[in-house]
Amino acid sequence: MIHYQTDSLSYMVDIPDQSIQLILTDPPYDFPKSKMRLYQAEFLRICKGDILVFCPPENQWVFGDYVKYMYWIKSPSTKNYTKNYGRFVEVICRYIQDESIFNTDLHWSNYTGVYTDLVTSVKNHPYKKPLSLIERFILIHTDSGDSIFDPFAGSGTVEHCAIGLGRECNSCEIGSKDGKGRIL
Repeated sequence: MIHYQTDSLSYMVDIPDQSIQLILTDPPYDFPKSKMRLYQAEFLRICKGDILVFCPPENQWVFGDYVKYMYWIKSPSTKNYTKNYGRFVEVICRYIQDESIFNTDLHWSNYTGVYTDLVTSVKNHPYKKPLSLIERFILIHTDSGDSIFDPFAGSGTVEHCAIGLGRECNSCEIGSKDGKGRIL
């Protein structure tokens, strides 16, 4: 695992074409469309397998004809909403490429496309994703030893899960908390 404290768009320039099996990431939700297109082009260049991107329903990542949508239904919070409705659903855009892996040896309930996994701790990061959901996606879309890239590492959930499942993982996070690139 290598975690870089840098802008991921600059970092991706040095990643060889088609060298990543899975991109699994959760970019900022207010990502401008112009910047999104730059990232999409790099994602498509470096990844030979699936690209999974968490996003809000109103700012989805659209890669073309081979996109499938999944949904994570988050548990409701008691946050006070004064100007907008709360959002308890996130879209997970899956772009399928030529060398995509889709392992089918898990229980059928792992393939429903609608997930309700809970975040057990939000320590150090307010937008953390559930470990169980990230582990599920890694098991379905990679094999042992495959490479995963997370260009928006946040709290390092993808890295943590990838290492535990025997995968290689590189990630970037420009907003590091400890100066070493780690937020966990």
